[in-house]
Amino acid sequence: MKRIYTLMAALSVVAAGISLNSCKRDFLEMPKGGTVTVDTIFHTMNQAQYAIAEMYQLCIKSGFPANDPGNSRPEAVTDQLYILHPGYDWACGTINAGPYNVGNMSTTNTVDPSFGNHYKGIRQANLVYRNIAMVTDASDDWKKDIRAQAVFCRAMQHYELFRLYGGIPIVGQVLSADNMYVHRSSLKSTVDSIVKWCDEAAAVLPATRASVDFGKVTSVAALALKARVLLYAASPIYNTPASMTGVISQARFNDARDSVLCYPSYDKERWNLAAKANKAVIDAATAAGCSLMYGPASNPVSTGNTYDTYGNYQLMYSKYANQELILVNTFNQANASNGGFEWDQYMSSKLLLQSWGVKNNVPVEFMEKYETRDGGKFAFPETGTDLTTFIKNANLDPRFYQTIAYDGMNYNSGKSGILNYYLASTDGSITAGSLSSSDSGPDGYAFETYKFVEHLATGQGNDNKHFAWIIFRLGEFYLNYAEALNEYQGVNGESDFYLNEIRKRAGILDKHPASQDEFRTAIHNERAVELAYEGQRYSDLNRWMEAHVAGNLLVHGIATQAVPTGGGKFNRAWKKVTFQQRYFPTKYYYVPFPNAEVSKNYLGDGKSWNGQNPGW
Repeated sequence: MKRIYTLMAALSVVAAGISLNSCKRDFLEMPKGGTVTVDTIFHTMNQAQYAIAEMYQLCIKSGFPANDPGNSRPEAVTDQLYILHPGYDWACGTINAGPYNVGNMSTTNTVDPSFGNHYKGIRQANLVYRNIAMVTDASDDWKKDIRAQAVFCRAMQHYELFRLYGGIPIVGQVLSADNMYVHRSSLKSTVDSIVKWCDEAAAVLPATRASVDFGKVTSVAALALKARVLLYAASPIYNTPASMTGVISQARFNDARDSVLCYPSYDKERWNLAAKANKAVIDAATAAGCSLMYGPASNPVSTGNTYDTYGNYQLMYSKYANQELILVNTFNQANASNGGFEWDQYMSSKLLLQSWGVKNNVPVEFMEKYETRDGGKFAFPETGTDLTTFIKNANLDPRFYQTIAYDGMNYNSGKSGILNYYLASTDGSITAGSLSSSDSGPDGYAFETYKFVEHLATGQGNDNKHFAWIIFRLGEFYLNYAEALNEYQGVNGESDFYLNEIRKRAGILDKHPASQDEFRTAIHNERAVELAYEGQRYSDLNRWMEAHVAGNLLVHGIATQAVPTGGGKFNRAWKKVTFQQRYFPTKYYYVPFPNAEVSKNYLGDGKSWNGQNPGW
């Protein structure tokens, strides 16, 4: 897919200029006018690649922070990340993190500000599906493959809408000007449609692809999307057990309209369907050569700044095209090759370039989800005298050290060196560290996430290009399967096995929860840590109906200050500081549709209900 995205860099949005015979426009269908016709685009394979590239760009999105609508750190609206408010609200403006976190999301400032782009992607996938047969110099097998890719891409964007809004307008074909407005479908119909399309794509797509096509969808990716959707569909927000109806009732209509928000009643069998679908991914991925990523020495601990010395977990997210990855977005590579990733580096952290940038601060509340290597609890004292020594000696889950940078850490001796987040000493003998300030002034905030930030000893300005944004990887489906099995059967040996395969790879002691509730707590925490900063936390908290707890929270940080110890040396004393009071009104569980679309009165029944989600 790097080749596809390189095409996009050379000639972006060509396919968006395809002309249609219509005088109406709507987000569901109509692009801007242009002179390029369908016949032109779909005449040869070479020309059709532009339409395919546009389809991938619109339908399979990256979560890397970038100056691009819809591309910002998804974790900025969760307990995993604090980007200074209001000082850096612009940095997360593409998902309106500032208003969201303080309880002020509105129909004009939502976490999905590019609502129409979803349907642009769906439209593009449907155009490719309908017209690829027109290509004159391609084999039938190639055309079938492209059509299956289009079906997957259509399903992917319906999934993105489903996880935010619930039941949505289902668009399975290019709409005509006379049939442009589509009502919302029930949640059941939405899920069933996505699952059907995934099965359709999986039946045609190959299980593996040549290295030159790394990033194109496969049958395993189609099964992965199906499995994730079924896991979500089985989860409490949609498949609500009686014990949880009281919490979510405030975000429901509590009448027949709730069919677009949830299933009419709880059904344990949905967890069984999810378990089977996720086990199918594990089996299919294994047969295709996928496995959990281990380093050359199977060492869970990173001991240096090279691939040979990375710990297993860091190698998994750093090494391009490794055996754990099922589907990735490779736009990062193509963009970096053209010098376009520089902005993203500044957005990702301050630590790489050791200059101006956005601090991606990690709240204490999230850091305390990491256990010690023997499985014990970890907690920050209110104050301390030597942060660097405290963190080094805490013997934490190795994933902590491979995800979160801290004051005094030797990040990269060939590039960044010792990270200095500390404030100046009170006597003025030690000046403030180079990373101590933000645009709002000195803060001394001492922890940043560096996952997906370049860490190699030879690091240069654009070396982040070796990262690919993870859409699906095998480790997720180990955890999906374990979760679904526990919800369906309770604690059992197989769910226990898949939980501990992830912990074993990470280098942390096995865990054997004794009850279904204890296992649920364990698997939820394991997902938070294992999938940190991969864009899954928002959806997990929502589907578990835990967001009203994790989102209504006073989040804290750790600030450090230099304390001289003599001879020009110093310790990094620390204290807990307040970051922000977060708010999560219950109505947040379903994102509001934009006013501009609601006002057209097609989302609902066209009579008594305009289709908007409850509370908005």
